[in-house]
Amino acid sequence: MRLFDCGQIAKLMAGLCAGLLVAGAAVQVVQARQNQQAPAQGTEKPSFDVASVRERPKGAELSGTVGVQVFPGRIVADCASLHALLSYAYHLSGAVPLSGLPKWGNAACGYLAGTDTYSVEATMPENTTDEQARQMMQSLLEERFQLKAHWEKKDMAVMALVVRDGGFKLKPVDAKDDAPAAPHSIGCPPDDPRCHMHIGMGSVSDLAASLSRFVGKPVIDQTGLTGRYNLNLFWASDSAMSSSLPSLPGALKDTFNLELKPGNGVVDCLVIDHVEKPSAN
Repeated sequence: MRLFDCGQIAKLMAGLCAGLLVAGAAVQVVQARQNQQAPAQGTEKPSFDVASVRERPKGAELSGTVGVQVFPGRIVADCASLHALLSYAYHLSGAVPLSGLPKWGNAACGYLAGTDTYSVEATMPENTTDEQARQMMQSLLEERFQLKAHWEKKDMAVMALVVRDGGFKLKPVDAKDDAPAAPHSIGCPPDDPRCHMHIGMGSVSDLAASLSRFVGKPVIDQTGLTGRYNLNLFWASDSAMSSSLPSLPGALKDTFNLELKPGNGVVDCLVIDHVEKPSAN
């Protein structure tokens, strides 16, 4: 799944919330932690064979990709904040709230970025599963960042993503025959060059998770759709005086025949009880 956000992240939350109150009855939804499995009782979480965590100096240039990259037998992060490491370790998305994150835990990567971003390199057996690798990252955070955290259910405002009358517009893709649209071949229209996008092949749950960033509250997939689709969605930027693109609710309706319904739900949240800046290697 590749996500492209051509707008200003700081403006997205406030600008879209007011336009997303779609008419309809309030929806009660429950968000379960997806793929989040605790080790069996009496067992310890697995650990990386070897791991290095180094704080990046201020202004250090990026030599790789921001965030966590996973390869057979190793994990690499050229520049990652504590938030990015937590997101990988605990399957966090916009639909899984995080509380207790210190201010330094959400530092930005990039030229002239401040400190509190980290380079991480770790090795593991090549047959390590995805879930085992994430638990290894949890162990690394507990050891080097002194992380203590727990899951807690919270009742909060959410948006439910549902299928409108008439059914979902897209057909599932065949990964062998249907390739996602190339990013360079599609983009914002000339009259709205900073439009918002979600581009890629994935599940509707992936779409719901990414929309949470724009809506400012968890978006829960209530469609019941389990296939993989080419989910290419474009909607107007917050700053455009006029745009040929529709609003997010309009784009969801026109492109997929989906809608967002406001409601309250019991959502699993990751709560940080204690965390420190990492110890030296």
